[in-house]
Amino acid sequence: MNLPPYDPPPRRNTGLIVALSVGLAVVLVGGGVAGAAYYVNASGSAPAAQPSTAPSFPTTAPWQSGEPSEEPSQEPTAEPEPTAAPDESGTRFAHTEFQDWRFEFQGVRYSAKKVGGWTYDTCDPVDARGVLAGNKCQRAIQIAYTAYRGHVKAVQVMMEFPTASVARATAKKLQKQAGNSVNTRRDMTHADFAYGMIRTNPSQNYVVATVVTADRSAKAKAEDFHLYLHAYAASRLLLRDVTVTT
Repeated sequence: MNLPPYDPPPRRNTGLIVALSVGLAVVLVGGGVAGAAYYVNASGSAPAAQPSTAPSFPTTAPWQSGEPSEEPSQEPTAEPEPTAAPDESGTRFAHTEFQDWRFEFQGVRYSAKKVGGWTYDTCDPVDARGVLAGNKCQRAIQIAYTAYRGHVKAVQVMMEFPTASVARATAKKLQKQAGNSVNTRRDMTHADFAYGMIRTNPSQNYVVATVVTADRSAKAKAEDFHLYLHAYAASRLLLRDVTVTT
């Protein structure tokens, strides 16, 4: 009998694993609600297949980050433990709810280092075209990650709405505008990349948008990394306002 390389996760993680499965279903097959992925256009490079215009970005001062010179390793160098989901029911939405991402389950293993986080009292800083204000977006957070020694970079924007139905309607509107309606921290992604996509999905009364870019050496790893990171955020939001008792 083959034993897992890590101790079994605490029982309270069971709900997170179930929610992650639901999150993956939402991302991969729609799960009965709208979800979409769009290509990111790199400045100075040939345009991607879609959309024809690049997404808007905020004008806040950039964080300095140098380009890595090493090739990405096949596996993260440290042995990560699965990230547990804290009880966030009843707490104010903040980027501090999300730390370094570590995921390992049945042979699937990913990790990413959180390199930036922003909590907004309103959605104005991430509202590029007024769609969020028009749908009564209440507040938002933004998180930046790096993985595979900097060869993969990710930015997630999570927005809170009054109800789940409003979140679903907003996600549909965002998708019609091909990812151009949400401001993300461009300074936390690669300026030139071989892989660049935006994924957007509703999750309860939230909408999550995940941008992932990767250089040529990490292009093959980026798509699956993107799927799991995005699904993990969606699953966390599914459980955020739910208190589970046993």
